[in-house]
Amino acid sequence: MSPLPSLQFTQTALALIAVRTALLSLCALIATAEVGPSRADEQLRVGVSIPAAIAFVPLQVGIETGIFKRYGLEIIRADLGGAARAHQALAAGSLDLVVAGGPDLSLVAKGEHALAVGVITTGPRQTTLIVRNDNPMKSPEELKGKTIGISTAGGLSDWVVRQLSRRLGFGPQGIKAVGLGQDSAQVAALRTGQIDATVMDFASGLRLEELGTGRIFLRVRDYIPKMVTQAIYAQKELVARRPAALRNFLAAWYEAVDFMRTNKQATIPIAWMCRPQSPLVCMMS
Repeated sequence: MSPLPSLQFTQTALALIAVRTALLSLCALIATAEVGPSRADEQLRVGVSIPAAIAFVPLQVGIETGIFKRYGLEIIRADLGGAARAHQALAAGSLDLVVAGGPDLSLVAKGEHALAVGVITTGPRQTTLIVRNDNPMKSPEELKGKTIGISTAGGLSDWVVRQLSRRLGFGPQGIKAVGLGQDSAQVAALRTGQIDATVMDFASGLRLEELGTGRIFLRVRDYIPKMVTQAIYAQKELVARRPAALRNFLAAWYEAVDFMRTNKQATIPIAWMCRPQSPLVCMMS
């Protein structure tokens, strides 16, 4: 007959069993926490004034690569047709932020709806004047009295036309600007001869050259080298009530810009989603 275990051995065994049970319970608790529902990302409604503009591609890059999600944000994107619509939506409270032209600062100054909270570009590197392929103009001086298509009055393209007119010695009204909305409407007006030229970004000009329907007539940076070309605007209520969300958005935006600089091959397919250009045009712009 085997001897009975000592009291000390029994107590030790019970203690080990208790520790093992506690550890198993803790592991089960951790596993449950890992598979349980995670905290919902904070939503931000972001408007894009000109969806085809290369300067606004970081928004989609941040969405597709999960950069915004890492900052706890869910981006609800809204594509618009120019500065006026963007700021109307911001003033109405249907958007939290918009990415738009730098000259929109004048619209912000006139109202009480928003603040400029971030700079996107500090020079019009991508801004061009595009004419039809068969347009005989060769010199910028020939622009006097011509009609130029823009997205909206008071926006970036409108400001560019006024400044070009001044720089060329025509005065602020020496070139006529006509608001036409999105790029597709401006290209249609250019093709049918309703306008002599249009203000678009470099990639759009390359695309029209590739199609044989248009050509880049001049690059704005040769006349206006420094300016806040594009900026980020936030509804004042967002600034006041959700400052952490705003800070996270800005941090994620500039991280997306860095991603684009260091991962060009990964960026090109995302840029193509925003603006259906050929891969060559996406790479060149």
